[in-house]
Amino acid sequence: MILTAVMSGVFSNLVVAGVKQDPVVAGYFADWQYENKEQPYTVKDIPADKLTHIIYAFLSMCGPHTAAGEKVVKQIDEQCRGKAPYTAVIVDKKSALDVDFGKVDVDVEFKGHFAQLAQLKADYPKLTILPSFGGWTMSEPFHAMVKDKQAIDHFAKTAVALIAQYDFFDGIDLDWEYPGGGGLTTSPWNEQTKLTDDQKAQEREAFTYLIKSIRSELNALGKTTKRNYELSSAVGVGPKAAQIDWKAVSPYMTNMFAMTYDFLGGWGQQTGHLTNLHATERSWWGMGADVFVNQMIEHGIPADKLVLGAAFYGRGWEGTKDFDGKFPTAELISEKGATFGTTEAGYFTYWDLMKNYTKENGYQYGYDEQSAAPFLWNPEKKVFISFDDARSIQAKTQWLKEKGLAGIFAWELSGDTKDGTLVEAMYQGMKP
Repeated sequence: MILTAVMSGVFSNLVVAGVKQDPVVAGYFADWQYENKEQPYTVKDIPADKLTHIIYAFLSMCGPHTAAGEKVVKQIDEQCRGKAPYTAVIVDKKSALDVDFGKVDVDVEFKGHFAQLAQLKADYPKLTILPSFGGWTMSEPFHAMVKDKQAIDHFAKTAVALIAQYDFFDGIDLDWEYPGGGGLTTSPWNEQTKLTDDQKAQEREAFTYLIKSIRSELNALGKTTKRNYELSSAVGVGPKAAQIDWKAVSPYMTNMFAMTYDFLGGWGQQTGHLTNLHATERSWWGMGADVFVNQMIEHGIPADKLVLGAAFYGRGWEGTKDFDGKFPTAELISEKGATFGTTEAGYFTYWDLMKNYTKENGYQYGYDEQSAAPFLWNPEKKVFISFDDARSIQAKTQWLKEKGLAGIFAWELSGDTKDGTLVEAMYQGMKP
């Protein structure tokens, strides 16, 4: 399908208002973490006075979700009953609308996280709240949807209708992982699922149409409500960032959230920093947030719309070989990813690291100044864990301000300590 001619006609008069924004301090809110038995997290735990943006993870659309878990597949089936394909939907309706998280003063006909967010918006009117569509496990329908212009238009129309219905939302965030492939159901390492060059080119063009279609719908809504609505997107690092025509789409967008984390993890034996700010000669494959950000800017993302990512979690390995406890190198490997963690093997929330992976538990804290990256090392168990902390976040905020970036964001808020150590670091770091 060739959309170029269609786009030039439909969107030739699309006007995007340019509004200079304050420095961004954003955090993704995971709607499932209220069920975390060790440290549940709800809207009431969000330090909203320290944030400019809260991004609700995740909503989706009616369409294929074959790689998602059984629970999500069932939820999608329920929410999409009687709806047209590619209709935007709330996935976990129970957590969003039904669970009673406490009394609110706002006049709404629903409970759940949405009622609490409506209250938060009333308490902090300058706070920007966005629903995010997609995520790692729910990006599959994007690949099907963008094959058809009418399907794209339908998704755009219904997504904007959804935020009009829940008017505490201030726009839309897309977390399609990833246009052009490289996600859960489009692995470049899988001959059966990887996209062809023609498919990549088609998705590149279709993403531009998708952004313009959503922008058009948001502008139409804004004329009715007298509000300016944001449109943002997550950005994958490395080759994934190059798969989008950023010069074409960025004028229609407010922010692009750079996923500068998960450089390494227990899915491979390569061991090192998860989200290091600076690439060094000791970095696996020369990876660093600075390298990836520079690539994104070269691809056409304006620096003042690019938001740097911070990790409120760590990744860990066990059976780490020939490590002296000083600095990881570009040859450091482990037998495997850690077989233990907070909510899944190899994944450690920041609060869990601070509570259970201490000196008393046999872990030594290290900080790689050159990389601006902390780590934990247990010499007896041969366990290496990489993560972000207040020190590395401070380094990130200092660097991004010098670089002229829009701000910083976190995946995801529930990983912080109860006293909000990491959000505080982001907030303080972004002060003039």
